[in-house]
Amino acid sequence: MNTATAKQKYYKWTDENGSIHYSTEKPENNQTEELDISTKQPDVPVEPIRAHAESETSDEPEEKSYLEQRREKKQKAKKLAQENRERCLDAKHIVNRYQQQVRMSRIDRETGEKIYLDDTKRASIIKSAQQAVRKYCR
Repeated sequence: MNTATAKQKYYKWTDENGSIHYSTEKPENNQTEELDISTKQPDVPVEPIRAHAESETSDEPEEKSYLEQRREKKQKAKKLAQENRERCLDAKHIVNRYQQQVRMSRIDRETGEKIYLDDTKRASIIKSAQQAVRKYCR
C-alpha cells in the first residue's frame, strides 16, 4: 500500500480587527506565524473496491423488487385514498339528506308500502353517517 505525504506551508496572522486568518500565501505587512502541516493520503485498499462493485451488481434484483414493492404500495395507497373519498362523499350526502328533511320515508321491498322513519331511527342513521364522515373525510 502506498501512502503519500504532502507538506504545505500555511501562514497564520491576525488582522487589525483581531480576526485570525490562515493562508497558503504569506501576506504583506503582517506579522505571520508559519505553520507546517503534513497531510497524508488515506490508505485505499484496491481489492475491497472491486468486491464492493461486484456486490452492487448482485443486489440489482433485490433493488428492483424493492422499487416494485414501493410502487405497489403507492398504488394501494392511492386506491385506498380514492375509496375513502367516495365513502366520505356518500356519508356527507346521507347526513345532509337526513338532516334537511323532517319526515323521511322508505318503500318496503316486500309489501311495496310506504314506511315513515321515526325520529330515533333517523337520528341513528345521521349518527352513523357522521361517524363515517369523521373516519373517511380526512
